[in-house]
Amino acid sequence: MKVRCSGGTPQCTNCQRRNRECHYAVSKNSSSSNSHSNNNNNPQKTSPAAVLRARVVPLVASDAPGASPEQVQVQGQGQQHQNGESPGPQRESVSDTAAPASNVNPQSSASLLPEETATFLIREYFERLYPLASYCFLHKTTVIQRCREKTIDRALKLALCAITSMYFPRQNYEHAAWAQEAERIILERLDHPSIFHIQASLLLIRYRAGVGQFPRAFIMAGLVARWAVALRLNYEHSHLSAVAQEVRRRTFWSLYLLEDSFCVGLEEFELFNPSTIHLQLPCEDVDFHQGRPVSTGYLQPGKGLEPEVLGSRAAFVRLAFIRRGIMRLNRRVFLKEVNLAELFCSMEKFQNDLLRLRTRLAPCDQYPPLNPEELQRPPQYAITHMSWHQCHCDLYRIFLTGYPESTPHAAIDGMAAPDRALMKDKCLGHAEQIVKVLSDFVQHKDERDMLEFDAAVCAYHGARLILFGTYTGRDNTGLPMQMAINKAQLCLDVITRYFDFSAQLKAMRQQLEGVIQQHKSWLESADHRAVSAADPNPRPPPNMSTDAYIRQRLAIHSLLRQSDFVDDSRDAAPEPISEPALSWTASTDEDQVQEPQAEWTAPRDPGFPALDAATDPYFLLGLPFGASSLDFNAWTGNPGLQELSGYLGGFDEQYMY
Repeated sequence: MKVRCSGGTPQCTNCQRRNRECHYAVSKNSSSSNSHSNNNNNPQKTSPAAVLRARVVPLVASDAPGASPEQVQVQGQGQQHQNGESPGPQRESVSDTAAPASNVNPQSSASLLPEETATFLIREYFERLYPLASYCFLHKTTVIQRCREKTIDRALKLALCAITSMYFPRQNYEHAAWAQEAERIILERLDHPSIFHIQASLLLIRYRAGVGQFPRAFIMAGLVARWAVALRLNYEHSHLSAVAQEVRRRTFWSLYLLEDSFCVGLEEFELFNPSTIHLQLPCEDVDFHQGRPVSTGYLQPGKGLEPEVLGSRAAFVRLAFIRRGIMRLNRRVFLKEVNLAELFCSMEKFQNDLLRLRTRLAPCDQYPPLNPEELQRPPQYAITHMSWHQCHCDLYRIFLTGYPESTPHAAIDGMAAPDRALMKDKCLGHAEQIVKVLSDFVQHKDERDMLEFDAAVCAYHGARLILFGTYTGRDNTGLPMQMAINKAQLCLDVITRYFDFSAQLKAMRQQLEGVIQQHKSWLESADHRAVSAADPNPRPPPNMSTDAYIRQRLAIHSLLRQSDFVDDSRDAAPEPISEPALSWTASTDEDQVQEPQAEWTAPRDPGFPALDAATDPYFLLGLPFGASSLDFNAWTGNPGLQELSGYLGGFDEQYMY
């Protein structure tokens, strides 16, 4: 994994904090340390400072006056700062080169984009990706016409070809170079925001996330959000034509949906505060293409007249808004900031909002349809209903005792068993509905249909909840094991089929594969011994604030989590020089820094006897299904080190949001 090198010798501070072997590449002909400073023109004899300069490429390097594309390219080359570990797939960080097209001139490669290739890819984009909410912000007729007339914005054209060829790769496609050239064009006009460059940037952010350049995607999203508010895209512009107004709206709402790739329900990473959005929701495609002005309502009901029927495009955006609110509630419960009365009041509000949204959908958008033959619907139909059920799963899993993503409350733990069982049944029932909607889509889909990123997230959580339902304690009403495995396998197959290219979802796919395999091993074993899996992340990353780790609880598929930003605040000031001790004395317990526990035992439900790990069904998946990752004593006013260990040692944070 590449991180910024501090240039320190003999070992840089970043490698010291990560406990990694650190050395600088030196030529075989180097005989002394002085030769580094005396041979600045020799690329084989590089000083640590030169290594640092070679590794750090500013995000807007190409914006410098007089900087040519060739100069920007050279800045990303040089000796690499190595460590002793064997890294996995390399990921580009913000400090790395702009794209993985190493040693390739981006401008010359991009100029090799033949017109027939561009035309084919752009048509493929509109036929296969455009039906998805993330990519529906362009007006097809206008873009196709400008391509034919060769008047389309060049950055937008390159970005369209790059994102399409990432989804549908071919050997002769140089999508990395196209993306790099599009980004160079955009950043050259950093101080002149344009609707076309915002649209191109939306595609590039999705592209960077798809190929594993998570830090660049995350940072670029903030820049694009600044451009959007600079152009007042969060406001209506009534003096424009109906088509131009809807292009603005859809561009803004695609950027709003992009936020879910980073986190869900964390205000500190919101691209836009909902209170600052004074824009109608997107209309239906038929109205957009015909240039017909319609009223679609606003993100928050009450800002304007609400239509009697809510279109599927508008419903999906509003579902994202509701889901973020539910996840904020989950976080507050986890941090013990909500009492039981407030929790139930909030739950009732979310339940009513979800019910009201579903009843306002058009009859043709309801699920299941009255006519089974109508199941062959656009992908957005399935994604909308999967998201609706996922909102309920997020809401009810608060009450799932032992589930890794539950957020236990002392009063919830004391609820009557029938009430808790009811909440559990609701959660698992909605998880099964997610798989049901997905199964119907697979059976009736067109072979050219694609799925939204959110469909993979819903399928992942639905599969894990169903598998959890096979072992839920004495009141087990879950599916039989083999049926649960089959449903989970369907989810995995769909994620692999539609998102095999996505580096962002790689960890999710691997985790779900392991979960399913463990259940299969249990089912096939004669004595039903569970195969225990190692915790891939038993403690917070060494470069991350513990306070941030506790409060954020980022998902396994979060771009922010996978970016691995290094907090180099330690280098902002020199470390204090410790005074030499006059005499040796044994250190006390108070002097020791407590390491987060890699192995820990949380309190088990008193209704269950302590069992051996080999026979305890709660050890399936290698997850503490029979234990909670929180210290309930803290609820009664006794927080302490055990509470902190519970937060840091839990398996659940990487799956939460």
